[in-house]
Parts: sequence; structure tokens; C-alpha cells
Amino acid sequence: MGSWQDWIVALVVVLCIARVGMSVWNMFLKSKKDGHNPCAHCPQPCDLKRQYNQKVQNCCHDDKKSKKSCCE
Repeated sequence: MGSWQDWIVALVVVLCIARVGMSVWNMFLKSKKDGHNPCAHCPQPCDLKRQYNQKVQNCCHDDKKSKKSCCE
């Protein structure tokens, strides 16, 4: 790399790669923050979102029913 144009092109490529990497990293952080909900940002209802919500509701109902006292 001898000319200044080569250095500028290399810098632009590195900045583009860094930007894409940051976007992917933020996507993983956002999904981790939302509790691994794959449908947290879906604008429309879909089968996956319906199944996820149904699973969460069934899980909450099962926990309330299955709690037993140690004295029983």
C-alpha cells in the first residue's frame, strides 16, 4: 500500500466491517436483554409468537398449581 488512496480505501473497509460487527453485537445484546424472546420486536402476530405466548401462559399456570407445602 503505497498511495494515500489505498490507505483511505482500507480505512473505509475497516469502518464498514466494524459497523456491521457492532450491529450484530447489538442484536445479540437486545435479544439477551428481552429474555430470549424471539418475537419481542415482531410487528405482526405469527405462529411462533402465538406458541411462545401460549407456552409462557401455561408455564405460569403450571407453577401456581404445582406449588405444594412441605407440610402436606
